[in-house]
Amino acid sequence: MKFFRRQAFFLLMLVAGLLPAGAALAQTGAAVIRSLSVDQVAQLSPGTELIFRAAGSAGGQLVLDIDGLSNQLGLAEVSPGSYAGAYTISIRDKIPFDAKVRATLKVGSAQVSAMLGQTLLTPAEHARMVAATAPVPVVPQISRIETRTTGAYSGGHELSFIVDGTPGATAQVSLDGGRSQIALAEERSGRYTGRYTVKTSDQFSATTPVVVTLAVADKTVRAAKNLAPGATAQTAQAAPPEPACEACGVVVSVKKVKVKGQSNYIGAIAGGVGGAALGNQVGKGDGKTVATILGAVGGAFAGREIEKQVKSDYRYDVVVRLDNGSSRTLSYASDPGLASGAKVQVVGDALQLRP
Repeated sequence: MKFFRRQAFFLLMLVAGLLPAGAALAQTGAAVIRSLSVDQVAQLSPGTELIFRAAGSAGGQLVLDIDGLSNQLGLAEVSPGSYAGAYTISIRDKIPFDAKVRATLKVGSAQVSAMLGQTLLTPAEHARMVAATAPVPVVPQISRIETRTTGAYSGGHELSFIVDGTPGATAQVSLDGGRSQIALAEERSGRYTGRYTVKTSDQFSATTPVVVTLAVADKTVRAAKNLAPGATAQTAQAAPPEPACEACGVVVSVKKVKVKGQSNYIGAIAGGVGGAALGNQVGKGDGKTVATILGAVGGAFAGREIEKQVKSDYRYDVVVRLDNGSSRTLSYASDPGLASGAKVQVVGDALQLRP
């Protein structure tokens, strides 16, 4: 009996020792940030107020790290699990248009972080800034071509090529109408060189054209001289890029909208005739004419309303976000067969798909 009492005592002590640990564990559970948002603004200039909101574990401390700010921004817990705070941009701040915002929530010893999925600027203004800060396409140039030979153009002799042009390009030389292609290596910034050993089957001479091709990304330029030893100073450049398509954009949404039909006089006449007949039956004595007229008027009104409901139709409103940052809505009487994300071009009052 004493043995069982002793075992029960040890069991109670064990349970009593575990209870505080379990309570502490419940208090220090994993922290969670469920949402993080900002009231987007049109500009990030001094005086603009940025308002942030977050939802997550209650009873924590939530701070934001914003690109361009040296100090963290703390959000107050306005209600259990709901945090909010605001920051007014100072003249000392340098917040970039594509600034990243990182939230950190601490609850007891637990901590969690999350990134803001929105941009600080409105979508239209952000798109405009992206376009304005996009790098200018590099237009390649060839400034000089030099050819050298070991003495003759017959088999076994060596031809050398030196080309000066835009750095970081892919360069090559074509001989004899492109039947012989020689890749050039960039030995230093903007200086390309290569060699070619003449075959016995080659029919080269001092007047054989040497065509040099220089390519940077999707831009290509070509220049030529003959095989005669020496250099030629010339500048060649690719055609300027095509202007941006102001009427091009992407479909944001396609909404089906119910439109109430427009009645014509057919329904009114039909309703009026029916109403007059009914008024004629209920009219008596001198009031017969009045009843007939009222019946006709009421019947005409009912006829028009019935016709509107019968003729109710739908239209399709297509919202397009143009490449220049603006938006436009075009309406169609029938489904245009467009989906969100489709690349389109506005032509008159219609949309055309583009590659």
